Amino acid sequence: MNSSRRRWLSTGLAVLMGILALAPAAPAADPRSGGASDPLFYFSGTGRAHGVGMCMDGVYYRAKEGQGYRQILSHYYTGISFSRTDENRPIRVKGRDGVVRTLTMKEYLRHLQEEPDNYPFEELKALYVAARTYTLSCIARGKHAREGFDVCSSGDCCQAFDENKDVTKYPNCNAAQDATAGEIMTYDGQPIIAAYCGSCGGHSENNEDVWNGTPIPYLRGKPDPYCQNSPRYAWSATFRKSELEARFNSRSDTAVGSLSAIDLSERTPGGRVKYARISGSGGTKRVSGGTLQGILGFQSTKFDMVRPNFDEYILVLNPNPEPTIVTFTFMRPDGTTTDHFEEVAGNARFTLKLNDYVQFQEVSTRVVSDLPVIAERATYFDYHGSFSGGSGSTGVKEPCDRWYFAEGYTGGSFETYILVQNPQPVDVSLRFTFMKPGGGVVKKTASAQAYSRTTVMVDDVPGLEDTEVSTLVECTSGDEVVAERSCYFEHQGRVGGHNSPGAAQPSLRWYLAEGFTGGGFDSYILLQNPLSRTALVDAIFMKENGESVTRTCRVPAFSRYTIHADEEPGLEDAGFSCELVSRNGVSFIAERAVYFDRGAGQSGGHGSMGVTAPSAKWFFAEGYTGGAFNTFVLLQNPSAKTARVRLTFSRPSGASVRCEYGIKGRSRFTVHVDELEGLADAEVATTVQSTNGVKVVAERAVYFNYTDGYCLRGGGHDTAGVTGPSTCWYFAEGYTGF
Repeated sequence: MNSSRRRWLSTGLAVLMGILALAPAAPAADPRSGGASDPLFYFSGTGRAHGVGMCMDGVYYRAKEGQGYRQILSHYYTGISFSRTDENRPIRVKGRDGVVRTLTMKEYLRHLQEEPDNYPFEELKALYVAARTYTLSCIARGKHAREGFDVCSSGDCCQAFDENKDVTKYPNCNAAQDATAGEIMTYDGQPIIAAYCGSCGGHSENNEDVWNGTPIPYLRGKPDPYCQNSPRYAWSATFRKSELEARFNSRSDTAVGSLSAIDLSERTPGGRVKYARISGSGGTKRVSGGTLQGILGFQSTKFDMVRPNFDEYILVLNPNPEPTIVTFTFMRPDGTTTDHFEEVAGNARFTLKLNDYVQFQEVSTRVVSDLPVIAERATYFDYHGSFSGGSGSTGVKEPCDRWYFAEGYTGGSFETYILVQNPQPVDVSLRFTFMKPGGGVVKKTASAQAYSRTTVMVDDVPGLEDTEVSTLVECTSGDEVVAERSCYFEHQGRVGGHNSPGAAQPSLRWYLAEGFTGGGFDSYILLQNPLSRTALVDAIFMKENGESVTRTCRVPAFSRYTIHADEEPGLEDAGFSCELVSRNGVSFIAERAVYFDRGAGQSGGHGSMGVTAPSAKWFFAEGYTGGAFNTFVLLQNPSAKTARVRLTFSRPSGASVRCEYGIKGRSRFTVHVDELEGLADAEVATTVQSTNGVKVVAERAVYFNYTDGYCLRGGGHDTAGVTGPSTCWYFAEGYTGF
């Protein structure tokens, strides 16, 4: 995984310090507002307990480094001095059995159970000085005087103590106690409140910020990088929305009804939640971070809500009248896999949110079904915190030993990635051949583990800085893989991303149903010539009114070529489809990229690989008309005859809506699905079928303002259809993390 692209942020970097709005409760699932009516919410945190005073995890690693116990104590307690007390003075101790016993200080400390015997000796010495001092501070404050004892046996209240401890089994602890016999810490001549905790989470706290009251000079918060070395430094927790609501609504001080937002922005200087504001249908409650910690069972108050910045969906259309079992296999970069099973009803569309099963990871997916189905993927993202949008793609039906991509760019604010899925049970070797405008070639090799996913960031390949680029991916070990390309960009103020699977081989002819040059749209046709001869290509643009514009171009051997449709005479402010034909028998690859600003926050781009032939039938698993989503089906009729087509829109319930259209020859036709009767606010899969034998080309474009419950991600995605169902589909690209 390339760290510049999608990294598992450390907890400190992942903190979201503002108000985090939750998706409002809804009576039914809505995959465009957080995945489901009961979505998952993720929390990450650091540290254990209160964080005031000495951090024992930090002490451990300071001692391992060679720091002495007095140096360690002087770091955590500001401005202290060292003094002595009588090791034989009496201490009244309430044991675990509830019995109050009078012990000497030495006997009491012998039975503490705060740290293991095998910890560094200087750490144990620091512990006993702190424990001895803390005991005296409890007596001086009369902490338990009214109850008839001085200290209790609880580590949550005083210090962990066990009257039944076999002290002979703790020789190092005994030696550390003896080495510091009678030694205490004082401030202005008085024993200090030597508070200590398991882990401060990277920064200790001022006493007043955690316990309120008057500031104590020696209990000042400060950074502590040492405790970050501990394997127990960071922790995480996951809740469904319904679980959060149940916990909050079980208490009068946190009951807010249907949860809408949690504000965690009121924090201590050390980063802990000091107060939280919980809002819902029943109002807003302000509660302490400690209260929230207790309700949620967290280890400390240094926590935040964490959200993935990529939401991924797999869409399945079952065109069969009977239900089918679908197996989703998720493949990670390290070769580990997970299976998930679903039954999809007959003639129905099904949505799986990948984040609910694979969290914060790069992932490739294989979809296998008992009956042939259609599968697509849709992803909505907030990439780098700068590029928000979405991308969509159909799956591919089988692996191949080579894949071609015409599109790619590394200049400006563009980042291009090649994603390779190895669904084989053996490791494979890969070769990437990158082709630049004019014919320059750059090569790179890599490998992919069995059942894994591999990512190559094209921008990082030497020789590919600031260039347009086409790519050939070859499996050189005699095996077969699946490959996709993803681009993230800022293009003339339009931010987003687009994605496409590769083409398995060049062709003499390509078709692209979608294209538009009006308003805030820019459309590009991308050509790749992976062969050793120059290709002469006719680009025939077919407009909605039946007029055509033709452009001939020369694509040198082993090169990439770009046509900016907006600059072609006769294509001003036009919706069009494109047919690309080789004039000299040299096969090539064709893709299209569109960058747009539709207003209302829908700015971004989408792209699609071309198809090599029209068909009498096309299928799309994805489509949505709810909220700020607009779905279009784009139809190209490259024949001279009028095509009669029937569009069947399938719902999750199995119900369907049908519409019929006539498309005149050599033209492009657009269907706005949102405007069709019975398809408002609907998840839809689409089947396009010619009813008079005239074959067509079909794409689907979706423009959206997607909300994940936290923020809006505006953009659009597009894909060409597939001509038939399959029992197996592959998706090389996928991500569900930060």
